[in-house]
Amino acid sequence: MEQKRLLLALVLSAVILIGWSYLFPPPPPTKNNANNANAQQQSAQTPAPETPAPTEAATNAQTDPSTTVVDDAPQRTLTISTPLYETRLDSRGAVATSWIIKTYRDPETKRERKLYSIASTKEREQQLQLIPQEANLPESLRGKPRTQPLQLSAGEAVLDVPLGSRNYRTGDIAGEGDAVLELKPGEERRVELKMTDPASGLDVTKALTFKADSYNVVLETRVTRNGQPLPNVKMAVGPNIGDQGTPHYTFYQVAPEAVAVGGEKTMRLTASEIAGNKENAEVNGEKVQRIGGQVDWASVGDTYFAMALVLPRPIEGLEYRTQKYEHVSDGNKEERHLITAHVPVPTDGAPTPLFVGPKDHYLLNSISEELSAAHGGRPVDLEELINYGWFSSISRPLARPILWSIKHLNQLTGSYGVAIILFTIIIYTLFFPLKWRSSKSMKKAQKLAPRMKELQEKIKGMKQNDPRLKELQMEQLRLMKEGNPLGGCLPLLIQMPFLFALYSAITISIDFRAASFLWMPDLSASDPIHLLPFLMAGSMVVLQLITPAPSADPLQRKMMAVVLPLMMLYMLWSAPSGLLVYWLVGNIVGFSQQLLINRLVKSEDDEEPPEKNRAETRPRKSGPTKKLSAARASQT
Repeated sequence: MEQKRLLLALVLSAVILIGWSYLFPPPPPTKNNANNANAQQQSAQTPAPETPAPTEAATNAQTDPSTTVVDDAPQRTLTISTPLYETRLDSRGAVATSWIIKTYRDPETKRERKLYSIASTKEREQQLQLIPQEANLPESLRGKPRTQPLQLSAGEAVLDVPLGSRNYRTGDIAGEGDAVLELKPGEERRVELKMTDPASGLDVTKALTFKADSYNVVLETRVTRNGQPLPNVKMAVGPNIGDQGTPHYTFYQVAPEAVAVGGEKTMRLTASEIAGNKENAEVNGEKVQRIGGQVDWASVGDTYFAMALVLPRPIEGLEYRTQKYEHVSDGNKEERHLITAHVPVPTDGAPTPLFVGPKDHYLLNSISEELSAAHGGRPVDLEELINYGWFSSISRPLARPILWSIKHLNQLTGSYGVAIILFTIIIYTLFFPLKWRSSKSMKKAQKLAPRMKELQEKIKGMKQNDPRLKELQMEQLRLMKEGNPLGGCLPLLIQMPFLFALYSAITISIDFRAASFLWMPDLSASDPIHLLPFLMAGSMVVLQLITPAPSADPLQRKMMAVVLPLMMLYMLWSAPSGLLVYWLVGNIVGFSQQLLINRLVKSEDDEEPPEKNRAETRPRKSGPTKKLSAARASQT
């Protein structure tokens, strides 16, 4: 009986619905709605190379009917091409999906040089892409929500959905399809992207001013909600800005990392450090590192390239987020991380410079001066993007004249490889007097080492009240003063800061990138056939064997002559070719200098005068002095 009633109720409901539709048909769609439907269909059929996906929370919010809004703007791709770079903007989310560096322009010499990916070969040149592309990511990340550069977020799902997934209108750029804007030298172009979302009350304008002759892009961001400026809005810098063709990251070719400056403090964080910090929260599969205090600018970049957002005024709220994935190259697996900076930005339209380009000393200094002047004298030092290593306070000021010298030697010779060779010869020539003094001190210490050891053994077995103890200790002090091994080390220590600076200059300078020499296609990359590391280690063995050491023990000398070069071979196996060229040439020059020094030292110290002449020319001294002379005579 209940089933019959249920069936009758369903039939009556169907009759009522059908009759209502027949008697009261819905009004026909308006012309505007039809146009919107056609625009939506065209947008869906237009493929986008990169589409920023919303976060998991935003995706859940988007399925809520109350937050779903029909997109009334077509999806477009805008390509802005300048002599220096080419960038591609997607109207969906108003984000950058591609940023290709085409040319490096030296601000000092005004010379230009084409730049390509490190994965390029002579047969096949690859573009220097700085933004990860979907096709190059592992399958574990393809098709999943991923932040794109310049994407805005407010921390609320109801706002992040339209900010990151709605199509922005492209202002005065005519047409509805993709567009290409070509900027010639001296030109600039302002691109304005707008989006209005009645459901959330958002009104967003993102304007970008591109200059043909500058790596700087000026951003102006206006975000209001119900007519009021929206606080706590962040813009994405990253993920993983850098050469996307890098097959494997090493100690010298570092993975993209975070660099942020607030006041006088510079913070550097690697993605692995953020991911491995147990105190960091995990949100939607990403590790989040919150940076306390106000920030002047923040960036993401690898060894040679970076994207940095310079704020018009210090703002709090910077975050770095990382996501782990597995990279496979030539069958070798490598754990990598996507790292993205979420930088708080002013939403009142204040001009905010965005630097995207090479981390060159001269270029960064030039841009820093411009930005400091534009910010009312507030100092901006983008050279902090360059990592000068642990001894940056020493190596940074010394690296500048080194880079200047090598750059000008390259202008004379036309080859950075030859410039490094000439510079190495000049440097070793300047340090020759120090090397000579060091060798003389080492030679003396080596000759007096047996007597020093003998005195140590005698003193060790004596009692404190032994009257001969003081006499032996005085003789020991005289020997240490005459043959102090530190006298040989001090000249070498004087050279160390300069050597650190030279190492930093060669390993971080964009000048050596893609500069070929002999069989090496890139002086900033490792030797493709690994011949230089073996030559460097072999020359180091020979140099160690002919260089005087404080110890006269032949076994110890041979151990040092083998162990140290093997350690350097391991450390420099994947070092930049330019650094190995410097090291190898330095060993060769050092070998010839050491041969000359050995002959000079031998003629001065090893040829002792006859005992008779020595007695005539030297006054008689007390007992300890006689013992010292006897020790010398026994050694000769």
